Amino acid sequence: MKFVVKTIMVAAFLGMLFIPVQAAELESGFRDTKWASPAKDLKGFTKVGGSEKFAYYVNPQQKYTFFGNEVSDHVIYGFYDDKFFAVYANIEGIDIFSQIKSYIQHKYGIPSKTSRETRGNLTTYIWRLKQTQIKFKHHETSGKMKISFYYMPIAKQANAEMIKNLEAEPPWPDFPFYPFSNYGDPLPMMEFMRF
Repeated sequence: MKFVVKTIMVAAFLGMLFIPVQAAELESGFRDTKWASPAKDLKGFTKVGGSEKFAYYVNPQQKYTFFGNEVSDHVIYGFYDDKFFAVYANIEGIDIFSQIKSYIQHKYGIPSKTSRETRGNLTTYIWRLKQTQIKFKHHETSGKMKISFYYMPIAKQANAEMIKNLEAEPPWPDFPFYPFSNYGDPLPMMEFMRF
């Protein structure tokens, strides 16, 4: 009996250590790009849009996958006042959406907040970490799905700027945009969900 109790206590302790380590990956940045980095630090990226204090970049030399399935659109890196604060990726296919949601829930638990808007049948799932937020949107009417990561110290400033300028969303680059057409060689694929 004592062995079982000790085993449970050790497992619980290790579980508490494991969750902060996972969250630390996103707390410092996305992939190799640290939050709050200036745009000039990006190597191989191309600016695809923005206005005033907002700028959006893609890496035309990199493609991403969701669990081995190629991301249909581009992974967009967002900057506010020349500081990296957001990552956006569109998702195609409810199966991929479900896999991503399951993956995030397995790593970070149930969403901190779930909201539903009747207009457009929009469901939004939000996971709040210490300084990073994961936002997962599904428009059931249109079928559009998106995952976003925000570095909240800068995202709060960006949101205040949007409210001041009465913008509902950050200025978004004009799509369709396909920056990969100039490359004859195969592009390296990187798994998006490795965080």
